[in-house]
Amino acid sequence: MDYHSSPEPEYAYEENKRDYKHSGPGIASFVIALFTLVCYAITFVYVGAQAASLMNENNKLIADSAETIMYLGLTVLILVAVNVIGAVTGIIGLTLRRRRKVFAITGTIINAVLLLLFMLLLSTVLVNAGAS
Repeated sequence: MDYHSSPEPEYAYEENKRDYKHSGPGIASFVIALFTLVCYAITFVYVGAQAASLMNENNKLIADSAETIMYLGLTVLILVAVNVIGAVTGIIGLTLRRRRKVFAITGTIINAVLLLLFMLLLSTVLVNAGAS
């Protein structure tokens, strides 16, 4: 009997990982991460330009810099909240079965790194404020 000439294959179709769709929450997490990266860059460039114009000839900040500092603080806090949402969304994307996880992993990592950088910045500011 010739087993190679049978019309039906002897294996069952197994779903390939390449056939899976990307997870929606993973894509959302990645988009949130990219959005916050761009917003952080724009914020720090804007605040840097404002701070440069607020310096007088003795390199001392003018008293009117409170508005710029408030803008920086408020914007960073909003972006950190958006990063937390992005990290949670990425974790949800990682838990979905039968979905590709590339965007979920990337979005979760970027959001987590940005949150860690914020915590490092916050701890540095608090240590320096306590030292002076």
